[in-house]
Amino acid sequence: MRKLNKNERRLSLLLLIALFVIANFYGLSALLDWRSSLAQSVAELQSQRNSNEIWLRQRDLWLERKKWIDKKQPRIAANQVPQSELQDSLTKSATAAGLQIQEQSFGEVKTTPNYQSVSVRLKLTGSLQNVVKWLVEIQQPELFQAVTNFSLKSADTPPTINLELEVARWYAPNA
Repeated sequence: MRKLNKNERRLSLLLLIALFVIANFYGLSALLDWRSSLAQSVAELQSQRNSNEIWLRQRDLWLERKKWIDKKQPRIAANQVPQSELQDSLTKSATAAGLQIQEQSFGEVKTTPNYQSVSVRLKLTGSLQNVVKWLVEIQQPELFQAVTNFSLKSADTPPTINLELEVARWYAPNA
């Protein structure tokens, strides 16, 4: 093997310097990306810690609420038909509130590990005042029911309105 001349040594040195600079550039880029991902992970962990601390401070409140739900939430008995019962109670209360029922049908039944829900769809007609009072009456926390879908339209006569809604009731899951 022959010795490198002056120009070849200079070019070899420039090549080594260029390779060193490129390697450092890619290495630095990888380190900065790694640092950025670590900083993001730290920020996520701090956010999660803050959220957990809030939940821990409110632990007693949520435990009381859980006790209340466990005590008050209705359960479906073996011979019970919850959709029919919900429909009956809604139609009776709507009639008592002075609303006229145009249509009624059953909605979707959902079963999850935390609850079971049934729903009823109604189309009603009545005065705005009666509708508002009835809506307040049927959405009490103790009833475990709420309006999940709602459409309000003015009828041909101004004080009268047409209401389409879906009301759901939540039951405790089967044990």
